[in-house]
Formats: sequence, C-alpha cells, structure tokens
Amino acid sequence: MYRRCTFRIGISIFALIIILLCSACVHFTSSALIWTDMPELIIAAQLFNRENDQYTIDVEYKAYPASEINNATKPPSLIIAKYMLSNTVLKKFASLDELFTKYYLDPNDIYPALLNAGKLGSRHVLLPVSFDCELIIENKSETARAGTAMLDSEMIRQASQAFTRIENGKISSLGFSPRWDLSFAENWLLAGNVGFAPNQNWKLTSVPAVSADMSLWPILWNKQNLEKSIEVLLSFNSDIRISDQDAFAFVYFNKPGYQLVLEGKVLYWPMKASEFFKLPHSTREQLRYRFPTVENKLILTSDSRYMGIPKGSKNRKAALEFARWLLVSTNQEKIWKEMESQQLLPDYVGAFDGFSSIMQVNETIFLRYFPDYGQNPLLSAAIPEPAHIPDYWEDFSRDFLHHWLESVMSNPDSRRAIDQDFRIAFEKYIGTMPDWLISNN
Repeated sequence: MYRRCTFRIGISIFALIIILLCSACVHFTSSALIWTDMPELIIAAQLFNRENDQYTIDVEYKAYPASEINNATKPPSLIIAKYMLSNTVLKKFASLDELFTKYYLDPNDIYPALLNAGKLGSRHVLLPVSFDCELIIENKSETARAGTAMLDSEMIRQASQAFTRIENGKISSLGFSPRWDLSFAENWLLAGNVGFAPNQNWKLTSVPAVSADMSLWPILWNKQNLEKSIEVLLSFNSDIRISDQDAFAFVYFNKPGYQLVLEGKVLYWPMKASEFFKLPHSTREQLRYRFPTVENKLILTSDSRYMGIPKGSKNRKAALEFARWLLVSTNQEKIWKEMESQQLLPDYVGAFDGFSSIMQVNETIFLRYFPDYGQNPLLSAAIPEPAHIPDYWEDFSRDFLHHWLESVMSNPDSRRAIDQDFRIAFEKYIGTMPDWLISNN
C-alpha cells in the first residue's frame, strides 16, 4: 500500500512538472536586440512589447551602428540607423524579401526611390524608415513669387539677384548664399551625384597622389559632377565680392536665419524640413517653404535611416515581426500619439524626427499635426535615391568636406581647377591618417 501511494505521488509530481514546462513553453517570448542611433525608437519598442506576447524587443543605443557592424562578432537582430547604404555595409545584411512574400508588406506603400536604394542586386537587404530634405524658406508676404512648389538653381539665382540691394557701397539685403549653411552645400553635391562612395578595392598601402588614378583613393567621386555642382554653388551672388558678403553677415547674422527672412534682410534661407516644422506655429504662419531641386529632384539630407537584419544574427523571426509592425501606418500613428502624450513632439517631428518612408503617414498623420504641410506636400516622383555614402560620413564631412567647401566657395578663382583643388586638399587630409581611414582598411 505504501509503495503504491508513493508511486502515485511520484506520477502526480512528474505530471505537474510536465504541465509547468509546457506552460512555460507556451508563454516563452523570443527577444530581439536592436542597435539604433534613434533614441525615440524606444517608444516604438515599448508599444510593440505591450501588444505582443510572443516577441520582445530590446533597444540598445549606438552612435554609429553602421560602423560597428563591420567588426561585430555577435551582431544584433536588427539595425535601424543612418549611413547604411554603402556597398561595404549592404553586404553585411540578409535579404528582407520575406517581408513582402510572407508578411504581406506592400512595396507600393513606400516611396519607390527610397525602396530601390536598399537593394543589393535583386534582393532587398535594407528597407527605408525615414528621411529628411532641404527646404528654402521665405517670407509669406513675398506673394509675387508664389506659385511654384520647387525651385531650381536658376530660379533661386534670378530671384536672389532681384532682391539684393546695395546702398552707399554696402549690402542692405541679400537674396541667398549656400555659404550660409555648409550642410546645404554638402547635400547639393550629393544631390548632384558627385558620389563620395567608399572604394572597396582600396588598401592602406595605396598612398594617394595627385597624379594617380582614382583606384588609389579611399573614396571615389565623379569629377564632372563635382565640377558642375561647385560651379552652380559659386554662381550664386557671383557678382558680389566675398568681402562684402562677409561684412553683411558680420553685421546681421546674430539671429536665426528665419528671423532674417522675416525682417527682409535675406530673401531665402536654407533649412532642413525637420527643423522647419519644429519652429513655433506662430512663426511658421509667417513663412512659406519650397523645395530646392537638382535635376528636378529634391535634395535629401545625408541622414536617411534604413533598417536591416545582419547576416548571422539571432532571433530573425522577432526582428521580422517588429520590422513589419514598424512599417504599418496605424502603428506609426500610435508612436506619434505616445510621443505627444510624453510632450516630446516639440523636440521631434513625428515618430522618427523627419518624414516617414510610408507615403500614407505623410499624407494623413503628418498633415494632421502640421496642416501647413498640405500647402506644399511631397511628390513621390520628385524624391531621389539617397546617396550611397560611407558609414564614416560624419567624420569625413566634419573634418574635411565642410572645410573644403568653405574654402572653395570663398575663393571665386577656385573654379578654374575644382577637381585639382579637391585632390590636393583631400591628399593633405588623408595624410593626417584620420581614424576612419585606419579602421576601415
């Protein structure tokens, strides 16, 4: 009797253990780690985790995820960041075509040029999340020039010359100059297909020389497009001495650019769209914006953000679930509302601090929060592919390109040998052995 009772108790305990184990299996959640340079993505992860009992998303902030993936031994499940489009980085990611075939993501929901930029061959390895673009802002009272939504270089130049006033040998008002914002000038070059793509065949032993061919340089550029783009930038205010422009800036440029527009000191001021929509509503009511264009395309900024699943990463299914969730317009609206409830929207423009890659989000949600966007909305056909710049772009831009642009735009004589001047300056910069040069060898 005793043995029989002990046997029954043992069976009961064993059955209970099996039930507990099965229950644990049912409620087990797969966790995916995301690297991102977007702190606001934590809100998206929190919302996803609340709604989902099968998958959990953990977010880790990285200043430069695209650079870190190059040497990562344990890659994260998903990366969402800028500077992801160079071929050297694209090759680190697995195909995302499954999102279209099994998760029913409609490619027609996404701006075509942005979607195409994330392809490696015929496969989608990166998908766009957000982007930003350059605007030209002007005083709304300048009604005589109203009408066109986009401005090419000739339209900007003509309007600028007509607006500029010189009284008693001094400039009293000035139309426009790309020298006021070197990031604008930089993005103009990228829009002009200058390139600046990393040279995949470059080795540290290849010491660039001014007379050497392009294969010996760590970054490749298009000579003709560089010269053409700089020529256009130099043509603005080409009839006004640089010293006079500098004197004008010294006197008046002690306040924000939009304030100079409202006071009638300048006609146009360049500004990122995300920065414009952060202005107080009372200020935006007095301004209007238009899109500057190169070859009939908008000028994107360099920080378009993409997402991808690194090769060899774990928890792919959880990463795919979150990626699909993130690209649903209603879910992005939830992020907007959560950010609004946390009073974050004054500091961020929408879920990703810029325009969404999902057209419907911009056409409905963005418009609801910023009604003035409806006066000049984005046109899908005018959005170009983002430039495939290297992951170390921020260092290259800050430490070299901005300095060179400032120098070349301050010296009208430099137009005689633009490419030669660029090579000489670039060679000197490479001679300093910047960190990105060594780490990317």
